[in-house]
Amino acid sequence: MYFGTNLVKMDAKGRVAIPARHRDRLRERCGSRVAVTVHPTGGSCLWMYPWDEWEKTAERVAALPPLKQENAILQHILFTNLFELELDSQGRILLPASHRTHASLETNAQVGIVGKGRRFEIWSEAALEAQNAACLEVVRQSDSGVSDRLQQLML
Repeated sequence: MYFGTNLVKMDAKGRVAIPARHRDRLRERCGSRVAVTVHPTGGSCLWMYPWDEWEKTAERVAALPPLKQENAILQHILFTNLFELELDSQGRILLPASHRTHASLETNAQVGIVGKGRRFEIWSEAALEAQNAACLEVVRQSDSGVSDRLQQLML
C-alpha cells in the first residue's frame, strides 16, 4: 500500500522522479513498470498504478457490462488514455505530453505524487492544494456524513 504526499520537480522533458521510498518497492513488485492514465471522472490529476495492480484493476473494469453507458465510458477513459511506462535508472518516469496537459503539469514546477493505497495520483501543486482544501471543507460540513464515517473507522 502507498500513502503520503511527496512534492517533486518535473524537469523540462516532462520527467518526474518517483519518491525514493516507493522506488525499490515498485522495482521489486512490477519490474519498474507502471500504468498511467487520466482520472476517470474528470479530476485534474493522473492515476498511476504499479503494473501488477493495474492488471487486476483492468480485469475488473473490463468485466463490467459494456452496454451500460457508465461502464462503457469508464472503460473508454481508462483504457484509451493508458500508457505503460518504465522507471529509468534514476527512478523517473516520462509523462506523455497529453497527460501533462490534462493534469496542468508544468515543466520545472512542483508535482505532487500522492499514495492512495493501491495506486498513486499525480497532481500539479496548485490543484493538489485546492483538492486538499475542498476535501477538508466537506469533512467540516456537519451534514456531509463523512465525519460519521470517519468516527466509525477510528480505532
